[in-house]
Amino acid sequence: MSTYQVFWPIIRCLPPEFAHKAALALLRLPLRWNDAVLDPFEWNGFRCRNRVGIAAGFDKNAAVVPGVERLGAGFVEVGTILVEPWPGNQVSPRMRRLVTQRAIWNRLGFTSDGVLQVKRNLGPVSRHSLGGMVVLCNIGPHPGRLRQAGDPLAATRDDLLQLVEALLPFADAFVVNLSSPNTRGLRSLLQSDRLNDVVMRPLVERLRQAEAAEGQGRRRPLLLKLPPEDADRRPWARDDLARVICPLIEPSWCDGLVAVNTSSRLATELVSFPPADLPGGISGEPLRPEALRVVSLVRKLVGPKPLLIGCGGMMQPSDAISFLDAGADLVETYTGMVYGGPGLIVECARAIRDHRPRARLEPA
Repeated sequence: MSTYQVFWPIIRCLPPEFAHKAALALLRLPLRWNDAVLDPFEWNGFRCRNRVGIAAGFDKNAAVVPGVERLGAGFVEVGTILVEPWPGNQVSPRMRRLVTQRAIWNRLGFTSDGVLQVKRNLGPVSRHSLGGMVVLCNIGPHPGRLRQAGDPLAATRDDLLQLVEALLPFADAFVVNLSSPNTRGLRSLLQSDRLNDVVMRPLVERLRQAEAAEGQGRRRPLLLKLPPEDADRRPWARDDLARVICPLIEPSWCDGLVAVNTSSRLATELVSFPPADLPGGISGEPLRPEALRVVSLVRKLVGPKPLLIGCGGMMQPSDAISFLDAGADLVETYTGMVYGGPGLIVECARAIRDHRPRARLEPA
């Protein structure tokens, strides 16, 4: 039994948001929690020291990136980052552990200190100090601006362009988040016929122009984060998912995908009290079957070349292997650490390294 499991009965008694803040405080201490597993991965110049990362939502403001490095992660997805501070959804409760199901329900929304604070947090962090761990910046539209916008897609584009320019010196990749179930109307943007022309194409063009101006020959992948279900909370049908992702991948307006975000469909099944317009999202073990299904479906639709990160219900090392077998190049965890402790990262990285004969050794 790990030290974390010894203290789990105490941890589970703490309110979830308080426990999360306590975890971030511990990561500010200059302690080496895990030795990183070295199992390098490369995709078109994007490199990380192993294939296991920490999902968005854990370090929303890039406040403890050096501490995450000391957990042994190969990468961390910070955010969701917004152009301005936002307190999230002012509802109660906003988060709850579903211990029996080994899941977490949340309807926090985009709680963010804003991009200026994120830049202050990342400014002192040197690339050398991260030892091969890389930073993915998860970016999204500001909910307050969306509510007031006459054209939400245009407002989304303007926010994302501003975020890419501000975070370019710090990001190794960008992840566009239009899949959170906790911002009203966000997922409908993902299925808009105008998404490509209004948002993704201008975004990737601006990103490539900025990279060219750097003169370093460095390319940052631009990824899109997918929900596990469509805007009507139905599991993705193959044709519906193809209509969303294929027009982005085929002309290279998007380098890859992160699959998946939390499930509002599961929230309606497992949590009875939230209102229908903001049911929240479920992460953890109940999400894994659908996450694996979406990862497999995405890989079949887009082929071997795009970068694909699997996320959703990775609770033990065998789950990491399942995501790779389904077609993922990299995997992420967050809720798995809540129930299994921070050692899960290196356990999964070690399992993937030892699984290499059956994994995709080189990205196509």
